[in-house]
Amino acid sequence: MVKKIRWVVLWWTLGAWGAAAYDVTDYEEDAGISIVGFRDPAGDVYGGGFESGVWLKGTPVFGELFGHWLANRLQDGNYYSVGMSLRIMPPFVVAPFVGGGGSYNGLTSRRSEPRPEPPGWREADRSYWQAHAEGGLRVWYGPRRDRFVEATYRRHWTDAGRDFNFGWIAFEFGQRF
Repeated sequence: MVKKIRWVVLWWTLGAWGAAAYDVTDYEEDAGISIVGFRDPAGDVYGGGFESGVWLKGTPVFGELFGHWLANRLQDGNYYSVGMSLRIMPPFVVAPFVGGGGSYNGLTSRRSEPRPEPPGWREADRSYWQAHAEGGLRVWYGPRRDRFVEATYRRHWTDAGRDFNFGWIAFEFGQRF
């Protein structure tokens, strides 16, 4: 029993030392949370959501997690989207960026009855994976440069076939704390 207690104390001590030795602010810089709205030029895909990002400290490497809701007329459904983008975006007051990422889009409701698809294609009204490439501009403002607006064009490629690939224009408003 004493041997077991020693091991527990040793592991707890090492864990506490490891947790104290790692400070996330040594490696990451907050880039804020935001609200985004988007629409493709044809009006077939539109929606909005929330995004949260960080920079790797001292670099232009930026990562962003997002959660979106979207109506997709190309795939006859409403979807939630959860994913991540990686960008090259310097932490400047006016910051152009390019990047890419991916997401999973889960079907929440159908807009119409299922219809037959060409052989080898996935049905249009199911959940799907997608990859994206993006580019845009973020502008910081406010008394401490803690608020931002962003305009983005994002091109998506889905696993549903070429007729379901789309691009959208997004506008984002956010703040870092």
